[in-house]
Formats: sequence, structure tokens, C-alpha cells
Amino acid sequence: MIGLVLLGLAAFGLFGFFVLLGTNKSQKSAEANSAQILDKAFNGEPTVTFKINMQSLKYETVVIGAKERGYKLEHQADGKYGPHTLIFEKLDS
Repeated sequence: MIGLVLLGLAAFGLFGFFVLLGTNKSQKSAEANSAQILDKAFNGEPTVTFKINMQSLKYETVVIGAKERGYKLEHQADGKYGPHTLIFEKLDS
């Protein structure tokens, strides 16, 4: 019985390891393509909403990229377990 519980815990830990490995790989891929992702998101619209999660660009990358494209962070809503939502406004040129 104890062996079965230990085997279950080991399987759960291994599953968690592979999930984290996959999300880390997804985030690295997003970071590598950050210029294209940010250009698409910050395309001149007056207001842009961007969601941050474990597989998306890092918070810092989005905020700095938005500033470089003429946007200012106006509001953020932090989900306790879900994605963080960032709302940007286009600065007057």
C-alpha cells in the first residue's frame, strides 16, 4: 500500500516536472519571437490589452516593449491563479 502511494507521488512529481519544462520552453520561444509578438499586439490601436501567463512573454519584456512602441501601462489586474491582464494606452505623438 505504501509502495503504491510512493509510486503515485513519484508519477505526480514527474508529471509536474514535464509540465514546468514545457512551459519554460514555451516562454523561451515567446521571448525569442518577442519583436514580432509585440509588433502585432501594439499595432497603433488606442488601447491594448495583453495577458501575461507562464507561457507568454515576461512582464518586463511586455512593459519595455510597449514603451518602445509608444504605449504606457495604465492598469493591471493580477489574477491570483490565472493570467495577469495589462492594459496599455497609446501616448500622444
